[in-house]
Amino acid sequence: MTQRKPKSVIKRVYVPTQVHDLPNGERLTVPGHYDPDHPRLSDSNHSDDND
Repeated sequence: MTQRKPKSVIKRVYVPTQVHDLPNGERLTVPGHYDPDHPRLSDSNHSDDND
């Protein structure tokens, strides 16, 4: 059976908004953003190297 190439390739991962409680009692809000260098992407890019 021939292997099919994927129709789409995920190039970035959306990281949702995060709220961190700082030691001095303040809250730091990091807005949601797209991360092109997410660790999940590097793992998935190398899974097809068995050719």
